[in-house]
Amino acid sequence: MSHLLFLPALITTLLTVATPALAAPAISADRPVFDFGTITAGKKIAHVFTLRNRGDSPLTILRTKTSCGCTVANVTARSIEPGRSAELKTTFDSSSFRGKVTKTITVETNDPATPVYTLTLQGTIREEIVVSPRQLNLGLVKLGASKVVQLTVENQGERPLKIVSITTPMPQVKAAFRKTALKPGESATVTVTVTPRNEDRFLSGYLSINTDVPGRAEISIPLYGSVGK
Repeated sequence: MSHLLFLPALITTLLTVATPALAAPAISADRPVFDFGTITAGKKIAHVFTLRNRGDSPLTILRTKTSCGCTVANVTARSIEPGRSAELKTTFDSSSFRGKVTKTITVETNDPATPVYTLTLQGTIREEIVVSPRQLNLGLVKLGASKVVQLTVENQGERPLKIVSITTPMPQVKAAFRKTALKPGESATVTVTVTPRNEDRFLSGYLSINTDVPGRAEISIPLYGSVGK
């Protein structure tokens, strides 16, 4: 009778040994996280991720998605045989970003263990041209008088740049600057003179600083204040 008690366990063991594991694909990447270091805003980063199939049946790339429109991803093969690899080519445009950034690419596959695999691009984006202050708060500007404020344009990049022009749609505002060519590390002072009109009660607009910096040729500086006696 005691032998009968062990029979179910013995059958289960034999079935487990006799039944082969189901074949399945398995996705991996040589370097799933790529750190591009510190770059200047406006630069485009191109990087190739290598995707591998470490399973024992074909890996199918169903879809790739990026976390924003600034990143483009294209895979060289939609089906990867066991033990083989494919390239995922990515391009990241840094024009609209500053500081530390992290962008992801998700790869959807038929891998039952990892149906969604994530790749990461990360790094720090440095501004090539920095304007301070970033906005001009004029406070109260008196009628019949002019108010003068200043801002600084600094070249924090690695190449010379030029200030092409500074314009504004506001007839009450005039901007003057003497230095147009800035070497790396140099800065220029812009003098802004505001003379309100009799009908003005509020001032609201912007300055457009136009440079020869690729990817950031124009910088808008908000300008606002109130007008009183």
